[in-house]
Amino acid sequence: MYDVLFLDRTHGEKLLASGLDHDDACRVARVESQRRGVGRMFLAGSEVGSRGEMVVIVESPARAA
Repeated sequence: MYDVLFLDRTHGEKLLASGLDHDDACRVARVESQRRGVGRMFLAGSEVGSRGEMVVIVESPARAA
C-alpha cells in the first residue's frame, strides 16, 4: 500500500491520499502534480529535487491489525 504526499520546503508535508494500491497512487500523484504544477516521483531510491515542491509516493506505514 502507498501514500501520496505533497512536499513543500516551507510548510512541510501534506497527506493527499493513503492506503492506495500502486495504480491508484500513481493516478492520484499524476493528477495532483499537474494541478499544482510540480513534479512527481516515488521517493524510495530518488533524491528530493531542489525546487522544494513535489508530489511523492511512499510506502504506507505498517498498520496494526
